[in-house]
Amino acid sequence: MAEPAYPGTDTYSMAEFMAIVLARQAGGEGETTGGGGANQAVALAANRLAQITVRPDLWLFTGGAGVYNGKFDTLPIGTWDPRCGHGAECKIYIADVVDGGTRGERPGRASGRMKRGGSGGFGGIQVDKFGNINMIGIGEHPKLKVRGPGTVGTIWMGSASANVYVEHHSKRIFVDKCDYISGPGWLSGGDSRHQTLNGRDGPEYIWSPICVLDFTEDEHRARIASVHPGYTVADVVANTGFELAIPKDVPQTTPPTDWELNVLRTQVDRNGVLKKRRMTVGA
Repeated sequence: MAEPAYPGTDTYSMAEFMAIVLARQAGGEGETTGGGGANQAVALAANRLAQITVRPDLWLFTGGAGVYNGKFDTLPIGTWDPRCGHGAECKIYIADVVDGGTRGERPGRASGRMKRGGSGGFGGIQVDKFGNINMIGIGEHPKLKVRGPGTVGTIWMGSASANVYVEHHSKRIFVDKCDYISGPGWLSGGDSRHQTLNGRDGPEYIWSPICVLDFTEDEHRARIASVHPGYTVADVVANTGFELAIPKDVPQTTPPTDWELNVLRTQVDRNGVLKKRRMTVGA
């Protein structure tokens, strides 16, 4: 049975911790847009926190609401929530949202191709060792055992290097090979993505409630980058359904500072959504 993910302290919740971790790693060099999946309140909080703290140049895109740079301080429950538009700089039509995502472009101060997906990411009902995600279903078509919501915006991972973010870490989610690929990561590893998708890079990170994964430089296979407080490398291995690359020394993910928690709670999530957000590990 799945257990609530616990960071080993009652000072903060795992969801608050994750929002801070994602915010710290927001974006790369150049013009960067942050976003996330429809139900990802944590990624939404992370992008807004990054804007306030480490990435004032980050453009926060909430696709379902169709707005850029909302200035909310009470956290919407998803990127579709109309409250994302509070104080926003602009709103665009959903057709433009779709067209821009297909091209891997986002309007910005200097409109152009997105280099990294900010602190946002796409989740999946399955994630494999190369960072591919499955939101279509589990089992043989057409008699699926589990039916997902479909490709939705995850297909955009083919045109932009979005990261992967999940709120549950188990062998049922982290599988050796996805039943279907709705969002392409590094495809079959190596240079397969570059050859198939015109040289476009794949994801940089996979974030979960117990660890941060990155990818090996040659095979582009998932590797443990850090383990969250309250968990060990053995916990990550035991709850992952594929063989991970494991460095000799795996650091602990740096816990939140009092300042980071204060900014998150007073300028992003004043209504305490993340204190109650459920994340799990196992089963």
